[in-house]
Amino acid sequence: MAFENTANTAWIFDLYRLGQDSGLRDKPAEVQRRIVEHIVLGIGADTGSLSIREEVGDDLILTAGIGIPEKAIGNRIKKGHGVIGWVLDNCEAVLLTDDASKDPRFQNYVERRESTVPSSAICWPLMQDNTLIGVLCVNRKAESPPFSTEDVEHGKVVVNMVSIVIENTRLHLEQATRIRALSELNLKLKEAQSQLLQSEKLASIGQLAAGVAHEINNPIGFVYSNLGTLQRYFNDLMSLIQAYESAEPNIGDSAVIANLQVLKKKADLEFLREDTTALMNESRDGITRVKEIVQNLKDFSHADAGDEWQLATLQQGMDSTLNIVWNELKYKCEVIKEYGEIPDIECLPSQLNQVFMNMMVNAGHAIEEHGTITLRTGTESDQVWVEIEDTGKGIEPENLKRIFDPFFTTKPVGKGTGLGLSLTYSIVQKHQGRVEVDSTVGKGTRFRIWLPIHHAETTEVAA
Repeated sequence: MAFENTANTAWIFDLYRLGQDSGLRDKPAEVQRRIVEHIVLGIGADTGSLSIREEVGDDLILTAGIGIPEKAIGNRIKKGHGVIGWVLDNCEAVLLTDDASKDPRFQNYVERRESTVPSSAICWPLMQDNTLIGVLCVNRKAESPPFSTEDVEHGKVVVNMVSIVIENTRLHLEQATRIRALSELNLKLKEAQSQLLQSEKLASIGQLAAGVAHEINNPIGFVYSNLGTLQRYFNDLMSLIQAYESAEPNIGDSAVIANLQVLKKKADLEFLREDTTALMNESRDGITRVKEIVQNLKDFSHADAGDEWQLATLQQGMDSTLNIVWNELKYKCEVIKEYGEIPDIECLPSQLNQVFMNMMVNAGHAIEEHGTITLRTGTESDQVWVEIEDTGKGIEPENLKRIFDPFFTTKPVGKGTGLGLSLTYSIVQKHQGRVEVDSTVGKGTRFRIWLPIHHAETTEVAA
């Protein structure tokens, strides 16, 4: 094919398709080899090579070639060294119609064997945004007609397309690398967030452990006391029954009957019957309360297996969380529930319980002597909201913008990690919701958490 005819539409389109072939986008070496092959065949050259500039530094690396020694692939070419090095340094095309070693422009030219010296060659700089990204060379042997200056000019159309194909391939690889890096980073962030969340849970549980133990000991205490009383009642009943059994042969004896009546009056069978029933009911209530406290603690501390989204009732989660933190609140807080009717939502229940706990504990800490915490729920359109309001000391305006920052806290050293509200914000974002805050110094703070009823899937990178 004559070189001046290489600019025909079909030939250029074939070259363009090399850069658009999805099967080659992750194989730059193969794309570069095919480019050289396409150019050499299309312009009637005998050999050709492609050298690409390093990402860091000014050197070129010979990355592809047709009709050149295999061991030459990978060679490094420096500025000013040989023909290609001159093109790298000057960003100008070169036409050779004689032995390059005789041209004063080319320093450090490597002598080749006579049989390998081309009779004619062209080297074009590959430019992208006024920056040299590589050098494309084609060669003809002695038996072929030499290249002309017209060939150099006609070839500029082709090398512009080559530059675009090579740059697109590089950008695709960079994009794919960035996407993989972002995906890996996102996965690491999720793992770190999960570990941080669980650490904060364990820290919170540690702070509440003494209170929870106290809550468990109270019902166990009266159950134990009731059982002691029941034991005494049982002994009295057994004594009475034994007396009746001894009296059976002499039931007609008035003295025996009188003695039995005294014992019956002393035992007060009617009272025993009523009080025993009451004690047993109270004991059952106490054991049930212990069971609920332990179950609430277990539900709260349990990490979501595999982040499985499920339908859950938010009021139930708020109530179970309130049972866990109640010992922190009951001595100085009155809790008012103003629950509206809301549907079950798709969520990660234990993570939302962590949010409720953070909010309730913070509300309790904000109340210095005695105050009120109000829990509200409601729905609007396709969202539900949960509100936790306290009558505490409020948040200073300069701190209001920082309350969701990791490790920011106004509490004394040892009293807070500064992670509670940060994790709260992260969990709500994970649920594709939002948090609204309204606070007045000296009057209190109100947090409102908005959550969608239905969870929408997101891609890993978007997440």
